Amino acid sequence: MPRPQPRTPRGLLAAFIAVAVTLVTALPVLGHAVGRPFQSPIPVWMQLAGAGIAVAASFAVSAAIVKVSRDVPRYPHLAVPLLPSLVIGWLLAAIGVIWWYGAIAAAFVIGGETPIPALGLWIFVWVGLPIAAELLGNPWPSLSPFRTTFALLERGARFLGFDRLDLGLVYPPGAARWPAVLLLFAGIWSELVLPGATEAGSVGALMIGYTLVTLAGMTCFGRVAWLRNAELFEVLLGWLGRIGPLGRRTVEANACAGCAERCRPARCIDCPECAVAAEPTERRPEIRPWFAGLTEVRTGGWSDAAFILLALAGVTYDGFRQTGPWQEIENRLLSVLQPDIGGFEAFLAVGTLGLLGAWLLFLLVFAMGAAVTRRLSAEAPPRLGSVVGSYAATLLPIAGGYMIAHYGTLVIQGIVWVPDLTRDAVAPAPPVEIPTSLIWYLSVLAIVVGHIAAIFLSHRIALRDAPEGPIRAGIPLASLMVAYTVLSLWIIAQPIVADPTAVEPQADAFSVAARN
Repeated sequence: MPRPQPRTPRGLLAAFIAVAVTLVTALPVLGHAVGRPFQSPIPVWMQLAGAGIAVAASFAVSAAIVKVSRDVPRYPHLAVPLLPSLVIGWLLAAIGVIWWYGAIAAAFVIGGETPIPALGLWIFVWVGLPIAAELLGNPWPSLSPFRTTFALLERGARFLGFDRLDLGLVYPPGAARWPAVLLLFAGIWSELVLPGATEAGSVGALMIGYTLVTLAGMTCFGRVAWLRNAELFEVLLGWLGRIGPLGRRTVEANACAGCAERCRPARCIDCPECAVAAEPTERRPEIRPWFAGLTEVRTGGWSDAAFILLALAGVTYDGFRQTGPWQEIENRLLSVLQPDIGGFEAFLAVGTLGLLGAWLLFLLVFAMGAAVTRRLSAEAPPRLGSVVGSYAATLLPIAGGYMIAHYGTLVIQGIVWVPDLTRDAVAPAPPVEIPTSLIWYLSVLAIVVGHIAAIFLSHRIALRDAPEGPIRAGIPLASLMVAYTVLSLWIIAQPIVADPTAVEPQADAFSVAARN
């Protein structure tokens, strides 16, 4: 069988030039960073044109240098010794339980103005863990407090003489991962729309509610079925963890028996079902190149695409709602709705419609692009859902890049905040002195690298599914990626309308960094 062709120095040079063009042309616009933003005199249209050209150039580069066959993906990997990985896994399990339930306890024991629960949930879990999964690998299989809690409950049930803890209900196959989609929407809505979402009592209530929902789901449908399909962080970090350099390979063939993902026992890497069903000793951690884990994705469906696009739409909407154009749209909608339903209800309705509209628009446009790709493919899969699901995974580097660019400073501020909170539970967020130019360079780098990786991955799928015309099949979705590059960098270029100093101290600590 033909082997994948290595990248040539010429291809590497072209890829480097594509990144450099975007960095140079993107620097001039307004950077959203901790501290005072800056404005460059170079026009915004130059930055947008440079970004679009860079991503389009990466499509040409990928078409020239990426040559793959229909065989399994090949990339270098290094096995991690089992014993150290088990020890680290036990430590992470203890940290996860203390982290999650400690934040809940702080919400009600300390209460008041303490930001500890919001720090634990919104900074370290909601945005910190996705970034960690992208940069390092998915820690959730060991860190999950729900896995640990349910395992302890199962042991208690067996001690009392019960064979099993769950009720044995069959998870509906048609439900797929739609429960995780609904929970992700609820989480994003709570972050961006729900008033008082950073208050200690609100955070504690959200965490308790989600814990009960998760444990109830595992009790009804079993640990494996609920975690692989419905548990929000299991699904989210499982997807984003494929970007990171740390993967998990199943080494016991029996662990894949009956897997609904139809994984191959000889090559089961980061399978979402086996990740839940297998014992720790049946999977071996390994180090691999960044983004290599995404080449292992072969199946997907509408719920997977909806989940990934919701994650991307959520971070995009979070940035867009800070811009002048959205403020104008919001004010007009509020003026129409307030006389009929009241101010508070109108605020919730506008925020909900904005988030829902962004998600449905992303899903519709992507589905249309996938439909065109399917028609242009000589060997198109029989179902549109297969095309949508397969190509949706290529959007993960884009979503990951924007999470780093948008929330990176929030995580930095949270880490700096921890020492002060250990001494004073109501300590305000300390000032974070980071050069805005450095933050801007790193943000643009994350965005550009994410888009270029997505282009290469989508071309690889086109080569696999439409080997007779991969370039023609890849043009529709590559065009969408170019358009989204321009859109997202246009959002970053807009001035921030809300004044961070005008909000209360705790809200300021989260909002100032979260909008960067």
